[in-house]
Amino acid sequence: MRTAASDSSQSSRHVLLAVTTSHLFNHLSMTVMSFLIATLAAKELELDTVQVGLLSATAQLTSGIFQLFWALLSNFLRKNFIMGLGNALQAISGAMAVTVKGFTDVLTLRFLWGIGSAPQHPVASILISENYHAERRGLALSIHMGFACIGNMVGPLMATYIAMNFGWRMAFLLIGLPQLVLAAFFLGMMRNEPHHMASQHISQNECMVILRHTLKSLLNPDILLVNVSQVLVTAARGLNLWITYLPMYLVQVKRFDIETSALVVSAFLAAGTVGTLLFGYLGNPTQKLLLASLSTLFTSLSLIYLGVIGLSGFPLILMLIAIGFVSLEVVVSLQSYLAEISDNTYRNMAFGVFFTLGFVAASFWTTVIGYVIRCYGFNTAFILMGCVSLPAAIAMNILRLLQRKPAYSNH
Repeated sequence: MRTAASDSSQSSRHVLLAVTTSHLFNHLSMTVMSFLIATLAAKELELDTVQVGLLSATAQLTSGIFQLFWALLSNFLRKNFIMGLGNALQAISGAMAVTVKGFTDVLTLRFLWGIGSAPQHPVASILISENYHAERRGLALSIHMGFACIGNMVGPLMATYIAMNFGWRMAFLLIGLPQLVLAAFFLGMMRNEPHHMASQHISQNECMVILRHTLKSLLNPDILLVNVSQVLVTAARGLNLWITYLPMYLVQVKRFDIETSALVVSAFLAAGTVGTLLFGYLGNPTQKLLLASLSTLFTSLSLIYLGVIGLSGFPLILMLIAIGFVSLEVVVSLQSYLAEISDNTYRNMAFGVFFTLGFVAASFWTTVIGYVIRCYGFNTAFILMGCVSLPAAIAMNILRLLQRKPAYSNH
């Protein structure tokens, strides 16, 4: 006979499996689109580096702005409905590639994709945090992030294979089909999701409470340091930034062919997947901050080295794999710490603010780095990325040393 605890554990695993699968296909579609826009689509549509950067930044910025929007709506709508709607919008954006004729069409496609991508972080992370206790939450969030990176890992190889055989437009269309299935799955899960506010009138007082805690998510000292750390570190470990510009660097500067560059990018992202899962098993949220600060320090110094001295061939590939291994887990550590210091009741807005700022920062850095690459070259861009992210290591160490009590309390 099953106990309530076993039922709860099984339900938690089902939630984790569902949102992680959705996150994996979100990362897969992001990687396929970013890789093919930067290579084949840019060549066919005659896009320059700044335009490629703007397309990537548009997806990031739209996703970032709508992170807070979806987090706010999760107080009033069932989270499974929001997840289903997001997957459906991403599938539609992929189908739009069939009609693309120029930069504006791709920009519209990426804008819609960003809206659909937005629920993946705040809403999915809230679902995980609600279903896992503190001692297991960090590992669950690491699994959610780590397995999603498998989508990034296989994305360049899958994109190359499909595009070479069927064209990049068909690759966009095909990659969206699994997300249609996921949309139907999440919408079917709605009937099993209790939501005490879904059928109630929301009072003005409840709206004011949500607004007040949104402001606290911006101004609380601990959470402010978490958000500052993320904004700074995004300059060096922004996933979309690497997916957008690393293939261009390898093909245009290091003269790798597209197939070889796809293998290197996949190896970089595979290392990130392993690193994220490994660090997820290690330590409590405070100890994870120490690892994150050391990872950020290594990444920053490595980027400065690449910019000042440079590497080629196999040593370059090894350094990129090392950067991928240590850098992609940093945001997971910050998420885990944020979940620890925020109260269950108001975690929605804390995560909403966290991911909104992170994605807005990612879009900003993607645009800036693209401009720097066009005007001054990749070496200068690497130095800038390293120097901007370096203070994040200090900010994370300050957070670790403070070890404050939870930022929100019901008392």
